Amino acid sequence: MVQLTTGLLANKINNELFDDIFRQYAKPLFYYAAKFVGDDIAKDIVQDTFVKLWADQSLVITKSLNSLLFTTIRNRCLQQLEKQKVRNKYAESTRLKLQTEELQFYMDERSSLIEQELEDKLNEVLNNLPERCRQIFILSRFENKKNREIAEELDISVKAVEKQISKALSTIRTEMKDYLPLMLFLSSHFLKN
Repeated sequence: MVQLTTGLLANKINNELFDDIFRQYAKPLFYYAAKFVGDDIAKDIVQDTFVKLWADQSLVITKSLNSLLFTTIRNRCLQQLEKQKVRNKYAESTRLKLQTEELQFYMDERSSLIEQELEDKLNEVLNNLPERCRQIFILSRFENKKNREIAEELDISVKAVEKQISKALSTIRTEMKDYLPLMLFLSSHFLKN
């Protein structure tokens, strides 16, 4: 078993002594590191620790080598875990953002297709209404005119306007009954936004 005493300079470690230290500590350090991080990262941390021990010619060991090595490994594992935590948080945030954007894209695309289908069906139903009925309905619902204004403009009674609007609404309701789920979907989608 290799024992290094206080004040030993790293540059005084020769190749043979370094090999002995490596053989004695590499496995226990690896198993210790592997408790915190994965095997591959544990191997890298142990290897880097020994490379730095060999390369740092100004290192003075003031405690036992055992304490120095295990403390170094523990600190490197904690640094690695902190880096991984930051990476995971960023990756999760990015993943959620991408999923939200993708979902929004498909919802917008789907909504616009549904809206187009509904608009096409409504236009078809409106085009099949009798001329006077369609004209009154368009003035009422699309031009937002009041029944009295429509009656004056077309020189008919308010009751006739109301009757034509009721007829148009009844026809639209009947013709578009299969589209009710789509209209409910769109209204709930837009209410959320």
